[in-house]
Amino acid sequence: MPAVSVSGLTKRFGRVTAVDGVSLDVPSGGVFGLLGPNGSGKTTLLSMVSGFIRPTDGTVTLLGHNGPAGHEQGLHMVGALIERPIFWPYMSCRDNLRCLQGVYGADGGDAEIDDLLDTVNLGGEAARRKFRACSTGMKQRLGIAAALLGDPSLLILDEPTNGLDPVGIVEVRDLIRGLAADGRRTVILASHLLNEVEQVCDQVAVMRRGKLLYCGPVAGMGTSGSALVRTTDDGRADAALTDAGWEIRSRSEDGLEVAVTPGREWEISRDLAAAEIYVSGLRPLGGSLEAGFMEVTGDADGESE
Repeated sequence: MPAVSVSGLTKRFGRVTAVDGVSLDVPSGGVFGLLGPNGSGKTTLLSMVSGFIRPTDGTVTLLGHNGPAGHEQGLHMVGALIERPIFWPYMSCRDNLRCLQGVYGADGGDAEIDDLLDTVNLGGEAARRKFRACSTGMKQRLGIAAALLGDPSLLILDEPTNGLDPVGIVEVRDLIRGLAADGRRTVILASHLLNEVEQVCDQVAVMRRGKLLYCGPVAGMGTSGSALVRTTDDGRADAALTDAGWEIRSRSEDGLEVAVTPGREWEISRDLAAAEIYVSGLRPLGGSLEAGFMEVTGDADGESE
């Protein structure tokens, strides 16, 4: 059962269509990326899934619950950090969580708060620091801790590394990986950073101008992968692969670099074997997520936002 399933989800603000008929499934367990440039509709989509705004059209099935009443029921198992965290500035990190625990009706008590503060590396002295005195990274981590109150099955994070320095980005990235490591929780991570999605996410959906352009494995986005092939006769292999329709990107003493969709490298061996040419080495070089993103969004053809 998908953690989230949306069908024909649309949101219009007057004449502006922020999300345009999006349909996708978010698998249960692991980290699911929502990738797109600023203004692509990511935050609006997540705000509808999280129940903060109502869709103009379409449906949301949340953790198996559908319909308006079902969506409301499913929201009890969802934690969300949309845009930036907002807390009481004059209260400590610990007291902020304690107040929110009461607001949300979470019943974990001090043990839950201590555990969450440790999880986001805000234990000890940091727990007593007033929110207004916290660094940007501390504020973001406290926002994640607040979203984890009640131990939600689905965690939604919208641009959680925005404004962080490189050390803070690594800390939050490692935290997100850990939160989904056992497969018990699903994390949806919205980001405009290709590198962040590539390093953290298993699956990804790509949006642009409110439309869904791609949904599937991160490794399968675009067709920009390649493989380095060495054979018993690279000259004959070059001709045979070209005749079979393969694109040879480069030729060197190390072998032939052949353009191939990640996961389809075995087809190169198949076509060479059919020509009675034998492979002595085949190493996938993978594909650039950036190149794949450009292909999916059309930016490779010179389009701009």
